[in-house]
Order: sequence, then structure tokens, then C-alpha cells
Amino acid sequence: MDIAAQQQPVGEGRFDAKFWQLEAFEHPGQQYYYCTPAFVEADGTATIGDDFLISGSEERVLDQKLISRNIHATIRLVAGFLHDSKLKGEEAKVVMPLNAKAVSVESVASEFADGCREFLADVNGQIIFEMMNLPPKFTIDYLDHLGILVFPFCQEYIARPSPAWTDFTIFANCNFQGVSFDLKNKAWPPDKIQPHLEKFCQSANLNRLTPYLLGAASSDIQGLANELGFKFVAGKAVDET
Repeated sequence: MDIAAQQQPVGEGRFDAKFWQLEAFEHPGQQYYYCTPAFVEADGTATIGDDFLISGSEERVLDQKLISRNIHATIRLVAGFLHDSKLKGEEAKVVMPLNAKAVSVESVASEFADGCREFLADVNGQIIFEMMNLPPKFTIDYLDHLGILVFPFCQEYIARPSPAWTDFTIFANCNFQGVSFDLKNKAWPPDKIQPHLEKFCQSANLNRLTPYLLGAASSDIQGLANELGFKFVAGKAVDET
């Protein structure tokens, strides 16, 4: 991995992160990255990405201690990455995924806000929060609550809805600035995924939301995303170019 990960030790394990380069088609002079956090056990076993982000929120009763610990660690990793980037003369921007289900709980939201105030106060103009792990059904009030929570600590915020979603009006109505689609870095045949990506991008554009494509594993998918109108693309294809 070309982008060095920041590490935060915890007991015998450590927090870690991969910062994927985000190809920004309309911002060629600005460096964007997507954060994939992880926790690596002492034996090398790792909980990565979405599995890490939703840890503690899989059951009806949330493990608030674990969730808060992971959110704080991710905030510190992002802050450290941006600090190191600045020392290299780079004003980078980072998309940081956030467990929407978790921060909907008041105590977790409070811990999140405290972490942002402590570590991100000087770089909030360089942060884009991505709300993931949204519930199957939610209301405008639910999204408004999320927006009010993150707005003081970021440049903008986007959503990662279920891949089955095709109407993004509710996100536009709640002042989200973009939506993301994650291909998980799997080698999907471009002709198989094109209809899904095309519909996603059309719906995003219809609602004036910036479309992001994550996990683009091949140059064919990267090229397809560009043709369809995705404004940001991340994944193995981008990091290996």
C-alpha cells in the first residue's frame, strides 16, 4: 500500500487504516482520500472496513463502549493522516465513513462530537463524512439529526445507501451533498454492473448529489465510472495507477 497507514496501539492489538486515493475528475489539483479503518489483533487477525465500522452495532442492544472506542480511533487516524499530509505540503481531504446506526444513539453521538472537537477542530474543512449502515427505513427527521450532528465538524457529508436504493430525493431534501456506491474491490464484469451504476449515477445527478464510486477493482470499472459521470472513484484500480 503506497499510502502509509497511521497506527494507534491498544493493548496487544492496534488500530490501523488504509487511505485510498480518490480520483477526483473535477478537482485535478486537490488530493482526496478515502479512509478504511481496521483493528489488528496481536496475532495478525484484522477486522477491516465495514466489519470494523459496524462492530458493536450488529445486535439490537449496542455495545456502546466498543463503538465509541472505534469511532475515536478512526477520528485520531484521520487527524494523524491529515497532519502528516500537511507536513509534506499537501492539503488533503479525507472521506471518513461513519456508522449512522451507532451515532443515532445519544451517548455515542456525544462521544463522537467530543472526539471531533479534540482532534479535528483544525481540519474540519478537510473532512467529508460518509454515513453508512443506514437502517432499511428512516425518516427525514432521522437524516436531519445526523446532519445536525456532523455539520459543525466537516466540509460536507454524504450517504452510502443500500445498493438497491434508486431514489435519493430524501438525501437531497436533508442537505446531503453526495451518495456513494461500494463495489468492495471485487472484479465485477463491467457489463453486469453497468445498469446498476448507471441508474445510481442518474438518480444522484437528478437530485444534484455528487456520486462517489468506491472499491473499483479494475481499470475497466474505473473507465466506466468516468463515462457514467461519477465525480470521485477509489479502489485498487486507482491506487495501482
